[in-house]
Order: sequence, then C-alpha cells, then structure tokens
Amino acid sequence: MKLNTHVLKRLAAAALSLSVLSGCTFISDPVSRMKVPDLSADKASLMTAINSLIPAGSSLIRPTNNNDSSIFTEDLDNDGTLETLVFYLTSNEAVLIHGMILEKQEDGWVKKLDFDGDGTQLDSVDLRDLTGDGKLNIITGYSRGEEKGMVVYNYSGGELEEVLTEPYTKYLLDDLNEDGIEDLTIVYFKRNEFATITTYQYNDGFKVLDKLEDLDPYFSNYYNIVSGKVAENKEGIVLDSAVDSRSAYTTMVVMENSKLRVVIPGDARTFKDRKIVSEDIDEDGIIEIGLLEPPKGWEYFDPETIPYFNSYYKWDGKDGLTFSTKKYHDPSGRFTIDFSPEWLENITVDTKSVQDKSLKFIMSDTGETVAEVSFFTEEEWSKAKNSGWDLLGRDMDKIIGYRGELEQSTSWGDNDKITAPIERKGLDE
Repeated sequence: MKLNTHVLKRLAAAALSLSVLSGCTFISDPVSRMKVPDLSADKASLMTAINSLIPAGSSLIRPTNNNDSSIFTEDLDNDGTLETLVFYLTSNEAVLIHGMILEKQEDGWVKKLDFDGDGTQLDSVDLRDLTGDGKLNIITGYSRGEEKGMVVYNYSGGELEEVLTEPYTKYLLDDLNEDGIEDLTIVYFKRNEFATITTYQYNDGFKVLDKLEDLDPYFSNYYNIVSGKVAENKEGIVLDSAVDSRSAYTTMVVMENSKLRVVIPGDARTFKDRKIVSEDIDEDGIIEIGLLEPPKGWEYFDPETIPYFNSYYKWDGKDGLTFSTKKYHDPSGRFTIDFSPEWLENITVDTKSVQDKSLKFIMSDTGETVAEVSFFTEEEWSKAKNSGWDLLGRDMDKIIGYRGELEQSTSWGDNDKITAPIERKGLDE
C-alpha cells in the first residue's frame, strides 16, 4: 500500500499500536498489589503452619481484587515482628469465611487468632494505615449474594478490633481533601432507591467528612468506579453507570473545603450508547472520561452500523470537558487501535467500511489510507498473509488481519520503508 510523498512526510514519525484485548474489566481499583515477601527458608515453614492450623477440608481463598496471593505477610502492628494474614473457606458451617493471623517467632509461625468474615465471598483485602498510628489496618470487603459489607480492623497486642463496619458497593482509599492523611470513601447504591457517597477520616474514631445523598439512583448498576487525579492538582472520584445492558453515563465528584461536590453530573454530555471505562488512558496520571464519537462522514448513518471512535476527555477544572485523545476499540473487545497525536484531528473511517468485515482508516483531509483491518476465512488468510497482511487476532472461524505499512521517499530520492509498530499478545499463526 503506497501513500503520496507529501502525506508520508507528515506521517512518517507517527506510530500506530494495536493490542488484542483478552476481556473487559468492569470494576477497576488503583490498589497496591500485595505479595508474600521472600521468606526464604521460612516460606516452607509458613505454609506448613498454615496448612496445619486451618481446619481439615477447608481451603485458602484469594480476594477478588487481588490475583497475586492468598497470603499477606506484613508487620501489621509495627512492633518489628512479621504477621501473616490468610482467609479460608469452610463447608457445612453457617459462617463460611474465616480469617487467621499468625506471628513469626524464632521457632516458626504461631497462630495468634481466628476471626469470622461476614459473607460467603471475599471481595477485597487491603492493608493500609488509615488511623495514622503507624500500624496497618486490615480493610476487607465481604459479600453474601447482592449484599456487601466492608470492615476496617485494627490489630494490636495480639487482638483484633472492628473499628468500622458499613454496607457498601465500592470503597476507595484516597486523600480527597488533600490534607496528607488517607481517607476512606464508601459508595453505596441500591437500584431505584438511593446512591450515596460518604467520605470518612479517622480522628479518635472514623468521622464523616461529608456525604452526598442526592445522587440519581435510577440506573442499572455501576460498572466502574475509580478514584485518583481528575486534574493536575485535584483528586476525585469517577463513576461509570450502566443505564441498561448497553448505554451508560459518567459522573465526577471532587471534595472542596471538606465538602463533596459533583462537578460533572451524569447528563447528556457524558451519555454514551456503549459502556466505556473511565481511566487514565494516556498515562499522564489523570483519569479521562470516555465518550462515543462517530468518525467524520458517518454522522447520518444508521447508528448500528457506525464504527465509533472512543474519545477521551479530561475535566477542565470548572464545569466542562476538554479533548484528550481517541482510539478505535472493537465493540467485541478483540483489538484496539491507538492513534498517533499527529493523526487525531483528521483520522476517520472510510464510509465504505463494514464492521466485522473490513475497516479502512483514512485521513479526512487527503483521503489517504493509513491502516486497514479485515476479517478473513482460513482460505482467504492463506493468501492474504503473503500479501502484506499481519495477524491481529482470531475470532471463531474468522482471522483478523491488519496492514499499515508506510513507504516514504526521502529528499535524497531513496526509498525508506517505515512500518508502524504492532503489539500482539499471545497470537500464533
């Protein structure tokens, strides 16, 4: 595929990356990954102790927010001695989830205590100092069917104390009031009944900094809740709400003068006909809100046929949004195309393109093709892979191919071939 020289000089430095997505994550949380420290020879004795101390027939469980480990080893009470926290599941008991804390001693690991978890599933475990005393609190989320409850524990002197217990939909650990002390925010939602956000901070007990109670509860569920930077010097919470099985909208909340404030309400500005996860899409440390945007030239086509771009916007610090970037995200989650900044203003999709068949990405100002994605049968692919197409992914009986090779004529008359970098994950021809 050849492009005109004047276009190529403008695009030569542009990079286009594609990645195959293995799936979608509907709830994202910027929590620390917790792994067991390297205990060398003690590791075997730790496992032996755990296996001997949990009841016969029970099994260790991992929280759903941590795929790395079911064992958490830290100096919980800041006394210079390591403790290990584990959770295990039992059967034939009214209380199914149990926790156990062991302490490292010279001759091995000794059980300090057992405790019961209020639920049938362990949703989350975080170890953070929320009370400001230098000791790590244990923050857990339990669920029993649709009911969820979170507990903050304080471990000290070999004893475990519940210092906060609340129902929740999602809890967030951040510093929304930016006073240098980590706070705890609980989002609690019941469809068609209420949606609340409550921020707590510890001061001789957990005290409510502020609470929002007038949020719209008339939607299906939150499919994504995340906290972090929403502007260069501002922390906030971004909530993505599913209206139904497809459409969604996004709300943004910040704290000013210790008061929670909705700065981007869930209205027409953030409504989209497809769920898009709000995230730090350009990796600059600031969370963006995703919207659907029809490519130039597709504004009046049947919405079901439009190959939408995902366009991402930042909060402007007032009451509006400013454009950040955009990408093409396959509706079935099979691949994503990230565009170079130089392309963003003019990149579009040829109106002859058909989703799940053939997509041609062109420059709206020149009509030049910069990339193509096509779906092939096995027989078609055997020919296409030898004629400039690269493997992008597979879907059922179809093979997804990509080509975007650029050729440039330099000012010295030499022909230099520039190939856009492609990232593939686990693909075999």
